[in-house]
Amino acid sequence: MENFINNLADMNWGWWPFVSLKPAQDEKMTNALVAKMALYFGTFYGIIFYLITMGSLANFNIIKAILFLVYIIIFFFVGYRVTFAYFWNKRADRLRSKE
Repeated sequence: MENFINNLADMNWGWWPFVSLKPAQDEKMTNALVAKMALYFGTFYGIIFYLITMGSLANFNIIKAILFLVYIIIFFFVGYRVTFAYFWNKRADRLRSKE
């Protein structure tokens, strides 16, 4: 499982459009970095998903849109923290111990 998750995380296309957030393989994903990733990716994909699912601009509600984005950002943070960051940090610790 660790190799599979890390192989996915190593692919630059998965970081688009925020490739600059990708840490080096021996650098840990801190909570601050994961929060930044969740904020960027959650907002980007949340806006796209919200616009697709709301049907038409007549259905737009700013309060619902903001709440939706908050939920998506939290979802991204928790999802990244328990999957990608967990396995990335295990590898980073291993690589750093070899140095």
